[in-house]
Amino acid sequence: MLRKELGPMKVMGFARYEAKPGVGAPELIAAARLWQKEILSNQPGIAFHCFLGNATGGYADAILARDEASFAAMSEAHMQAACSRAFMELLEPGSIRLCLNRLMKDLEAVPDGFSAIEFGTFRPRDDGRFSEEALMAASGRIEREYLAPLPETRAHLMARAGEDTYSEICFVETEGAAREICGGYVSNAACAPLLNLFDPASVDLDFWHVLA
Repeated sequence: MLRKELGPMKVMGFARYEAKPGVGAPELIAAARLWQKEILSNQPGIAFHCFLGNATGGYADAILARDEASFAAMSEAHMQAACSRAFMELLEPGSIRLCLNRLMKDLEAVPDGFSAIEFGTFRPRDDGRFSEEALMAASGRIEREYLAPLPETRAHLMARAGEDTYSEICFVETEGAAREICGGYVSNAACAPLLNLFDPASVDLDFWHVLA
């Protein structure tokens, strides 16, 4: 895991993908660590990276950057590096999904003490009730009334994830705790305003554990 204290962060990149047939987790982890050390650790404005896996054999990268310019510069350096090409050779090209998340509130510091990330995207309901102000008010209520009493929660973020798409990101102590916390949304009154803002059919949600 790469961690630097660079001040407030405005961007989180999240890339999901699968390995090519015959490529095992140890090979991917070694390649991800090399990429982390040789490329990401030397990029100005890149505060954090971790390599993740999920329960179905998928993989992901989470990268926190000070701003979009820093993230764009890292992406350019990535495309030119030999270790990046070697890493990409291990991946199934058609499985790669990239998501640039523009945080709706700055993240002041890289979270501590987590081993799991819940990452989900959604689109608003088409009923005229959605606004970003309503989204952030609903998120704030969840943080105050639902997440704050739960000691496993390390950070909770909302972001713009594309045209008419938003993301909710939660850094949590363990994957088990992340699943329990997420499952508790449906029965907690503080979470209802957020759930009522998005189209349930649009939700793309998964749980990820740290591998490197």
